[in-house]
Amino acid sequence: MHSVNVSVPSSEGLSMAGTIDFPDDKPIAWAMFAHCFTGSRHTPAASRVCRELTNFGIASLRFDFPGLGQSEGDFGSTSFSSNVEDIKAAHRWMSENYGTPQLLIGHSLGGAASLRAATELKALSAVATIGAPFDPAHAVLHFADRIKEVDDEGSVTVVLGGRDIVISREFLEDLAEVSVESYLPRLRKPLLLLHSPTDQTVGIDNAQNIFRITRYPKSLVSLDRADHLCTRQGSAQRAAQLIGSWVAPYLKPEYQPEPLEAGAVATSATGTKFADVVRTRHGNLLTDRSKSDGGKNLGHSVSDLVAGALAAHGSQAIRALARKKKIRLDAVSVRVHPREDGGFERSIEISGDIDEATRRELIASIPEMELSVDDRHA
Repeated sequence: MHSVNVSVPSSEGLSMAGTIDFPDDKPIAWAMFAHCFTGSRHTPAASRVCRELTNFGIASLRFDFPGLGQSEGDFGSTSFSSNVEDIKAAHRWMSENYGTPQLLIGHSLGGAASLRAATELKALSAVATIGAPFDPAHAVLHFADRIKEVDDEGSVTVVLGGRDIVISREFLEDLAEVSVESYLPRLRKPLLLLHSPTDQTVGIDNAQNIFRITRYPKSLVSLDRADHLCTRQGSAQRAAQLIGSWVAPYLKPEYQPEPLEAGAVATSATGTKFADVVRTRHGNLLTDRSKSDGGKNLGHSVSDLVAGALAAHGSQAIRALARKKKIRLDAVSVRVHPREDGGFERSIEISGDIDEATRRELIASIPEMELSVDDRHA
């Protein structure tokens, strides 16, 4: 995985700070993530979910709404409706500059905004929310004791997430005018609702109400033992794994690797210094150089792969001869150690009721590995 910081124009032309998390290979699909109320693209749910989705081949844009994080603008001049328009603007920008997002994910109030925006984004294939409120006005509960001050003075500064946030009268009026019953039944996209049954900020009844009035196909999945902000270790990653598995049937892959003939492998490098995706018929391996060799140690080194091949080669040869001669073995363990001269040393342990002569015969059965490479340049 690698990440790229970008600048995304908001619906009003402001610069919204964004990050796109790319998989190691070419993306099979694109997604977007709308963060929680007064949060940012670096909150655990946003960053960890998007990074984990790269393991499913999905590249995701996460961005800061205007006036938050590193984006331009004044939060006091924003509203729920403007956030909806900003999601739509980010979707247009992604479609024009990278790829059309098929998946829209929203967390908390960002989830409510995503549900509203999704009714107008025809290119979407699916929508997922994490801890989303049924009514966007639920956000008012964060500062319910200050609402009268907003009415009297036009705005009020509250401390949310350790930061001073200006809440305006216009913000509250916009929330009051939102009618979820007018748009949720019009959501014609596959929907996944993830919600913790112990969420103390947005209760599970919110997910139940969204589920009640939306159309099928829809799924409500319990994100058990997760807190609202998904700060608990592993909760955001689990949410991403659920989303990645659920959305797969709904995606239209934009990239399909060419099939490989038996025994062939292929590599691809996208955006990282020395890392490669080694593709085989049985799956992919990520390779990289060690940090001491100029890489970032993101995957297996070439030495790892050669040593692994030597170990497997030896183990298989021993077991093949044992089967041929009907010699019963309990276990075969082969360890390969790199030497300072660039070569390898192999140590072999064979468990079973065999004598020393048989042991030597089995070890002697390992043929030398000869590598012959004929380079062809495309």
